[in-house]
Amino acid sequence: MNPRFLYYLRSVNNISRSIFTSRFWALHSPKIQAGISVENDFFGINIAPSVDPKADDFIIERLQELGLQHVRMNFTYDSLGSYAERLLQRVIAEDFEVLLDLIPPFEDAKSFTLDAQERWRSFLNSVAREYGQQVAVIEIGSTPNRGRWSGFEPSDYLIAWRIANDELTPLDIILAGPNVSDFEPLCSIQLLSEMQAQGNAPDIYTNNLFVERVIEPEAFDHRVLGKTMRLVLKLNLVKKARIMRAIGKEYGVDNIVCSYKCWSSKRLSRWSIVPERKKSDYLVRYLVIAATTGALSKVYWGPLICNRDGLIDDGSSSYPAIDNVTFYKQVKGDLTNFKIREAFYAYANIVKLLSGAKCVEAINANNGIHHFIFETKSHKQLHIIWTRDRGCIEASLLYTNQQLDRGHFIDAIGQAIQDKTLSFSERPTFIEFEHAEQLKLSNSEIEKLDPQPHGVIFGVSEDIRYLSWTEGKWRGVVAVKPGESGTEKARALVPEKLLAAPQIVIHRDQRNKVWSIEHPITTNETLVVKENRARGIKKFTYRFKASKGQRHWDNAWEMLRRGVRSPIPIAYFEQTENTGITHNYYVCEFVDAAFSVREAFTAFGKGKESYEGFSKEKIIKAVAEFSCNMHNKKIIHHDLTGGNLLVTTENEEINITAIDIGRASINMKKNLSEHQRLLDLMRCCYKLNWPNRHLFMDYYFAAYGRKFSAHWKSSLSYYDWKLRTKKRVKRALKSKWSKF
Repeated sequence: MNPRFLYYLRSVNNISRSIFTSRFWALHSPKIQAGISVENDFFGINIAPSVDPKADDFIIERLQELGLQHVRMNFTYDSLGSYAERLLQRVIAEDFEVLLDLIPPFEDAKSFTLDAQERWRSFLNSVAREYGQQVAVIEIGSTPNRGRWSGFEPSDYLIAWRIANDELTPLDIILAGPNVSDFEPLCSIQLLSEMQAQGNAPDIYTNNLFVERVIEPEAFDHRVLGKTMRLVLKLNLVKKARIMRAIGKEYGVDNIVCSYKCWSSKRLSRWSIVPERKKSDYLVRYLVIAATTGALSKVYWGPLICNRDGLIDDGSSSYPAIDNVTFYKQVKGDLTNFKIREAFYAYANIVKLLSGAKCVEAINANNGIHHFIFETKSHKQLHIIWTRDRGCIEASLLYTNQQLDRGHFIDAIGQAIQDKTLSFSERPTFIEFEHAEQLKLSNSEIEKLDPQPHGVIFGVSEDIRYLSWTEGKWRGVVAVKPGESGTEKARALVPEKLLAAPQIVIHRDQRNKVWSIEHPITTNETLVVKENRARGIKKFTYRFKASKGQRHWDNAWEMLRRGVRSPIPIAYFEQTENTGITHNYYVCEFVDAAFSVREAFTAFGKGKESYEGFSKEKIIKAVAEFSCNMHNKKIIHHDLTGGNLLVTTENEEINITAIDIGRASINMKKNLSEHQRLLDLMRCCYKLNWPNRHLFMDYYFAAYGRKFSAHWKSSLSYYDWKLRTKKRVKRALKSKWSKF
């Protein structure tokens, strides 16, 4: 019988047995438990060589700066005698503990013939002779469940493993594997059960708990059995790690290591205006959780240097066909272009503070609040606090004023925080105390707090913190920048002060009023104020929804979070009672625009081929691509007129900023349909003639990457008819009433 068929038959049997007899699937909690000690060697990192020998010095210096002693490095046939071996010898000489991952070339793994097996055996023996007693661990292969990267079928990987076990185990070499990528427990069971049956289970069970696919480190994974089962399974990082440990123990392995973890700057840039900041935030949040699961003995971050994924940007725009997760072969960029990212300093900070610490209290509440208390090796008490994305919690709810004064506050990258009276948000905050401190609230009381009061969305931007404000008849939120006093800023921006401030320009004064004022605190800065007035039936309907001021605030932050330009929100205020009925206010930064899209499109409609030094094609393309990007991010503006799109220019490039976004709807789940896109675009194209509309849609379709149906023309024609009819009716009514 075909050996591969027998292998799959055994796999089905082993997987079925584990599912129906094991307890680890259902009983592991997604909650973190206190009492876990973080070993000094918990943190490690993936490194790769560069052709340039000077890069070796750079790598060693950065490892020392990070405070790490454990590195993981991929090694294949042509690594011997190359710059890869040069780096390996260097890190060994510098007394770093090395996990050396041995990988056959892709083509050999893809067709693991007898000849390929012999080449593999020869390579293993060569490495063992030179480095078997100099490295701490040898890992065999990588991502056998990702054949498009590794080349391996699981059955062929097991042959490679058996050969490695036969050759290396007699030499007292510690072996690690199988390095399954992502959370795929069935594949792990499939491989580990076969290893155990052959009597050669690994000493260390490696797995990439790669939660980037669900964005936030705390999120329940919807990629396992779909979004419907997400809240049933509750597979977050904590539960995944514990399940993986249970699988390992069932098959004779109690040492579980996460071999590779990162967030891609490219992916984060799709969802944030500050991807580098999100990378550092998620790094801290992931590592704090991973260290307190009690399931993982080590996490290797990676890569150290890479344009897309690294803690250090190598300045290269290319990325290898075989993903770095499988084979982190080399650093591509030139040393002179290396740029240390914020996440590097975040990693150094977390290594410094958590190595050797003990978790004495941990809360990962369902409301998104995460609070940890550690006893550090320097005998201080360390508190770490954050919320899930979009949340915020006032510091005064958790700590007394005296505690806030006693604590030493630092941010995710180790920089001191001056204003201790504000709030905790999705950006982790570290507080060091000389002695143990008791929180004002119990764990159960913290579970009941609302990090999004009244549904408010809190954004993420450069160094902004938040002050929730309630005084007199007004409540709201104020965004506070470094060096600003939150209380002073709030009192300077309350509606009474806004209305009394000299008005620079009144932009609109009809249903709502929009005007500009000088910043009451910061010189040479202009703010825009919008007074939202409820009239007629809206006095009733607004009782059942958030105030317009809040909706402007929420939409702006959510758009910015998704990488869609809108003015930075500064504050909103609403009355503490009857918030939807009476006036409410929204304050944002002033956008010093060169012109509006309406002005440009009106000119093009009259036959002009350029506007303000930019060609018609360039402006129309920029607007079309901005609109498409906004729609791709699941945002419908609902008032996408040219007047609500401002153009700013920088280095001869055009940037579009959306304003008046109070009516925008932002979908958290479903992509926008073609119909929804067209309904939003009708207003934008109104000032263009039909040839220019065709040009606009051509650019939009190209950005969308799909072929639209021809009915887009009818949608725009309908909008033209609608406006013409509306104007005729208004003129007729005006003429009729003028006779009386």
